Amino acid sequence: MGEGTPVGTDSDPFTDDPLVVWALASFHTAALVAVLVAALYLAGPLGDLLGGLDTLVGLALYLALWASTWWTTRRALREVADDTDASAFTVVGVGGKWGGVNGVLFLWALLVVVAVPVADPTLGAVFYFLVFAGIGSLLALGVGGIVGVAFVAFDLALFRVASSLSPGAAPGRRETDETP
Repeated sequence: MGEGTPVGTDSDPFTDDPLVVWALASFHTAALVAVLVAALYLAGPLGDLLGGLDTLVGLALYLALWASTWWTTRRALREVADDTDASAFTVVGVGGKWGGVNGVLFLWALLVVVAVPVADPTLGAVFYFLVFAGIGSLLALGVGGIVGVAFVAFDLALFRVASSLSPGAAPGRRETDETP
């Protein structure tokens, strides 16, 4: 998946395999949760936050994060597979775009699971909720885009290692369609 390397060709087993999508989505979700828990632990409020979190709410949030990550990972891999001349720069751009979408989707799920059940249905509360959701969506788009770029860069490195370890690949280079 380097400069000018075809990504979506028939010889690329990574973009069409549902197991790859599932594994990447699961890894990305687990890594995000691990980083969040570690950051909260280092900051100090982890015990208070976990003490006030219901198990069902925590499970719903995790499943929402996994589902949105799975969907956006699948969309990103499909978009890269459709572009036969995808360079590493293009793949990183696609990862940033779909990472941003994932951030917004998870924010909306967070708002539905956490904020809506305790919301006050007055007109002022609805207005503040919509303003918060709008500003939060912009921030989630930016943060999700940055996280998406980081994950896709890591995934590219893993795909390159996997390609170099695949049977029939010459050392130091990736197998292409021209290879018999």
